[in-house]
Amino acid sequence: MRSILLFHNPAKEKEYSAAEAVRQALVKLGIKVVMASGKMSARAAGHFDLALAVGGDGTMLAAARVAAPLGLALLGVKSGFLGFLTAVESDEFLKKGAVALLDGRFEVEPRMLLEVTVKRSGRTVMGPTLALNDCVIRAGREARAILVKAHWGTSYLADYFGDGLIVATPTGSTAYALAAQGPIVEPSLGALVLTPICPHTLAQRPLVLPTSRAVALTLGRRHETDTPQVFVSLDGQITAALKVHDQVHIRRYPKPLHLYGDPRRPYFEVLRQKLRWGGA
Repeated sequence: MRSILLFHNPAKEKEYSAAEAVRQALVKLGIKVVMASGKMSARAAGHFDLALAVGGDGTMLAAARVAAPLGLALLGVKSGFLGFLTAVESDEFLKKGAVALLDGRFEVEPRMLLEVTVKRSGRTVMGPTLALNDCVIRAGREARAILVKAHWGTSYLADYFGDGLIVATPTGSTAYALAAQGPIVEPSLGALVLTPICPHTLAQRPLVLPTSRAVALTLGRRHETDTPQVFVSLDGQITAALKVHDQVHIRRYPKPLHLYGDPRRPYFEVLRQKLRWGGA
């Protein structure tokens, strides 16, 4: 381990201070550390041995979209609010986590990502763009239900009528999809989780599909005069407006994210600690 690309949110003072402390600790161990920036090219970022994100899950999601295409493993150091994706607390990393990283005491596990493309009249208007957690189609400021037609490959699934639809990875099944009453999916599974948001029917329930086919979502309307305000959002960070008849194509990205985890904190223990899952 000779060089690390470090991600943080400079707009958050606490996160910036934690990132600087982590940087100094790594430099003392003889590691070259470069703070990631939006202007950094993929070629320059690819020269590092590891991606390290200091902050919360938002910082982790942004770093994942850079690290996965480059084949860089990602380690999360928590200094934010929840830190569900992070492997270690910042204080713990400063005390012994940096040495543990060099000694190979963290484990790496693959996490699937989504590749999302938006097409309008056959022309690509967004993407392909990656998402670690989810792709969400949701109504805008108006409190009106929207119509989303869903296909899995060539198979028609359903018309979803409600506030929107979430397509999540197993990693993202514990994020927005969980809040919308979706299932928890163990992250090593290859699956797409479709969870309707406030559906206007009792019949529609979350659906888990294999990733062998892509999901296509088409924005429709119930009446010819409808002009719905609808947005597509990736990981809650990348957003674009949709028009009626736009198609959102969602497939499994061929490269996984290699995510570092602490072997002392297996997945279900993290669920119990962070989300109080399984409590009596």
